[in-house]
Amino acid sequence: MVALHPYEYVYFNGFVDTKTPGALAKRYDMDYWQMSKQQSIEYLLARYPDDALRVWMRNVRRHILPQDDRERIPILGNLYAADFYLWTARGVHLPVAKPQEGGIYQLLHPLIDPRRIPDRPPIHSVKAYGNAISLIYGKDVDAYRAAYADVVANGDMLARGDFDIYGYDGALYYLGANCEPPAPNDSDLRMFLHITPVDPADLPADGREHGFDNRDFRLDNRAAFFDGKCMHRQLLPDYPIARIWTGQKTASGGAEWRADIDLAGRAAARAVYEGIAAGEYGKPVARSGFDVYMRDNTLAYVKEDCGEGDADARFFLHIFPVDAADLPADRRGRGFVNMDFRFADYGADISGKCAAERELPDYAIALVRTGQKSATSVGQSMWRVDIDLAALAAARAVYEGVVAGEYGKPVARSGFDVYVRGDRLAYVKEDCAEGDADARFFLHIVPVDVADLAGD
Repeated sequence: MVALHPYEYVYFNGFVDTKTPGALAKRYDMDYWQMSKQQSIEYLLARYPDDALRVWMRNVRRHILPQDDRERIPILGNLYAADFYLWTARGVHLPVAKPQEGGIYQLLHPLIDPRRIPDRPPIHSVKAYGNAISLIYGKDVDAYRAAYADVVANGDMLARGDFDIYGYDGALYYLGANCEPPAPNDSDLRMFLHITPVDPADLPADGREHGFDNRDFRLDNRAAFFDGKCMHRQLLPDYPIARIWTGQKTASGGAEWRADIDLAGRAAARAVYEGIAAGEYGKPVARSGFDVYMRDNTLAYVKEDCGEGDADARFFLHIFPVDAADLPADRRGRGFVNMDFRFADYGADISGKCAAERELPDYAIALVRTGQKSATSVGQSMWRVDIDLAALAAARAVYEGVVAGEYGKPVARSGFDVYVRGDRLAYVKEDCAEGDADARFFLHIVPVDVADLAGD
């Protein structure tokens, strides 16, 4: 007992094997009352004399410390926010036995598993009989960095804001690049999460009146804080989801910020983008701020590298019919149908790629004029294109005639191949590059009989 001081109560009698390394800790509760925590805390205070030490432990006893030291050690209930883990060996019962969905040990990411903490060497231990009775582990910051990078690289960006929100592996991830670790029970980190299912029958009974599944939570309870970043994982229900509203509550119950995530719209936008990538929409009919594609009776707007604000873009879309009688009576003076729209109403930003689709009227269309409205100047446009469907149809007929051999062989091959058919010339280029559609040509006709020339 003298040798064990100040942990005399850890004494075992002579019938117990106290010589084999680790045998006691595997079979018995040793420091059951966790008295060795004081020595471990004093070690941290001495090793890091100028730092606030964010420590996770059970059965907090800070009253044994001087007041200044107590203030330096905020004891956390959130394992992922701590910089140090202080464990006391109590037989085989580790403080983190298994992750519990909904509890403080819910797995944050597959790379960050609290059950693996004892697999790493501790930075300090207190021993009795050669068995560790109190251990201090440091946070595996590299694992947190790798988990954060994994979500950014492989998750689906759903919203940008005070927190970037990703969908990944059946959960929402809230990521912040500039986060201050919160004090325990920080009321400023109350989050709301309202989920609207595709089928209202999937709503829990207490959500049917409001029309959504309320899954509000506190960010300080389970979020990870490291390197000035923060990350939180919130599991999603397994029923099909139409829409998600989430954000941060204010003290008065309002919203500090909010994100409206239309998952049904995102699925439609992804289908458009994948269809374009697969060639189902053919080549773009216009290239500008957004590439514009046409398939059957729809227009698709696509941008490969969406920047901030693109998902909030506003577009004008004016439809000029072949027959003016197809115009509504109140539009005949202008000569077109106004179908202006907000990008967010018909498309979505899917991991940095924007895609939206608009269905066109079913009457014959002569011209489509579309473009992006200026965000700063009313009545101004950032870009605009005129899609002459009549000219497109004529050009397609020429090209298909050339491919079918109706124009014979080209009479000249150069930047464009030139064909003659009757009293017509056709200019064709297989791989149009940027600028080809704006090309200017000279065409000089020398008649056999000079008298056929015009007077000038």
